[in-house]
Amino acid sequence: MMTSSIANRLLLLLAAAVALTTLMAPPVSAWRRPVQVTVYIQEYLGNGPQTTEKLLVRGPGPANPSLWPPNNLFGDTLVMDDLVTESPDNTSAPIGRVYGTYMVSSMSRPVLVVSFTLLLTTGSYNGSTIVMGGIDDSSAVLEHAVIGGTGAFRGAQGHVVGKVVKAYSPTHVVMELDVHASVPVLWTQAKEAPASSLIIDH
Repeated sequence: MMTSSIANRLLLLLAAAVALTTLMAPPVSAWRRPVQVTVYIQEYLGNGPQTTEKLLVRGPGPANPSLWPPNNLFGDTLVMDDLVTESPDNTSAPIGRVYGTYMVSSMSRPVLVVSFTLLLTTGSYNGSTIVMGGIDDSSAVLEHAVIGGTGAFRGAQGHVVGKVVKAYSPTHVVMELDVHASVPVLWTQAKEAPASSLIIDH
């Protein structure tokens, strides 16, 4: 009889603890911290000495009529190593690099499959990365998925919007990347993220 009474009390205590934990738990959204990052990519195309995008693999073809030669064969794969700056001005402070690849993935439409990583090299975000991927289809505004990250952006999820904002010449264009993402964070530390003029913590 006494054993049964003790067991009942323990069960009641356990139920109360579970209920209290449930009531005190933060909403699901509190476990992720939204961040916004806006940067500018200096792209140097063509075959000049400043070129930052090079043909890596020549595809088997056929030639895609919707893309400009010479890199318009189905399967052509290019590698990029572009400078990232804090403003569209090509003399503004460098804050990182974009590394990645893109491939001609349609035989007739202007579709490129892209995979790239933004590496930040300044301030408290030095060494942190945001990994993105998707397709480019010659739209005026491009949208890619944010599929991960490292450092301050470990476990990032979201999307990135890209658009050309300046053309210095036919071979030098500047693309704006506007990243909207969220990262996992301990709810007790949700308001303790370091401030940065580059990154907006909401």
